[in-house]
Amino acid sequence: MLEHRWRRVRAKLRVHGRHGLNGTDRDEGPQSSYSLQTAFAARDGRQAAELYDSWAEDYERSVASWGYTTPAVASGLFGRYVKPEDGAVLDAGAGTGITGEILTLLGYRDIVGIDVSPKMLELARRKGAYRDLRQMELGGRLDFSDDAFGAVVSTGVFAAGHAPPESFDDLIRVTRPGGYMILSVRTDVYLEGGFKEKQEALEREERWQLVDVSDPFAHLRFEDPDLKIQVFAYRVL
Repeated sequence: MLEHRWRRVRAKLRVHGRHGLNGTDRDEGPQSSYSLQTAFAARDGRQAAELYDSWAEDYERSVASWGYTTPAVASGLFGRYVKPEDGAVLDAGAGTGITGEILTLLGYRDIVGIDVSPKMLELARRKGAYRDLRQMELGGRLDFSDDAFGAVVSTGVFAAGHAPPESFDDLIRVTRPGGYMILSVRTDVYLEGGFKEKQEALEREERWQLVDVSDPFAHLRFEDPDLKIQVFAYRVL
C-alpha cells in the first residue's frame, strides 16, 4: 500500500525539467486552466474558500504542472526535527492533502488537517492520511485546546492574499512546549507583508526559537522560477 501511495505522490510532485532523461520532450498531460494570478486573487477567508472550492478538482494538476516543490522540502525539514512518536501533527492549510500524504510515507500516522475550503478537505479525506479533517480559517482562534499538538506543518499558506502573520499566535498556542513548527513563507511576503517583523517579535518574546531555515528556493519552478519561498523550523518555548 505504501509503495502504491509513493508512486502516486511521485506522479504528482515530480520535479524534473521540461525534458525527460533521454532528452525528449516529456508528456505533461492536460494543462490546468488556473493561473498564478487566479491562485493569489483571494483577499480574505471567504474569497479564499470560494477560490479553492472552485479549484479543488483541478488543484493537484495545476500545482504539478507548475513544479510545486514546497511540500517535499517542508516534509524533509519536518522529518529532521519531529519523530513519529512525538504526538499529533497539525497540517495547517492541508488543502488536498499533499503534505499529509508525504508525511504518512515518512511514518507519521496521527495527522489532523484543517483548511478553509470544504471541497479541498473532501479530496484530502480520500487519501486516508488524516485522523481528522476540519474546516477552519487561520488568523483567529482555532477550535483546539492548548498544547493539543506535538508539531505543526504548514505549506503554501503564508502567501499573498492568504493566511496573515497573526496566525502564528494561535498555532503556537495549540503546540505543546518543545514541539516544532515547520512553516513555509513566500520570500516577498516575508519581507513586505509583516511576516519578518512578526516572526522576529515572537522570538524576542521567547514564544518560539528559530532552529533552522532553508535558503530561498523556487516555489513553482516551472511556472515562475523567480517566485521564491523559504521553510522555517521553530521550536515552541
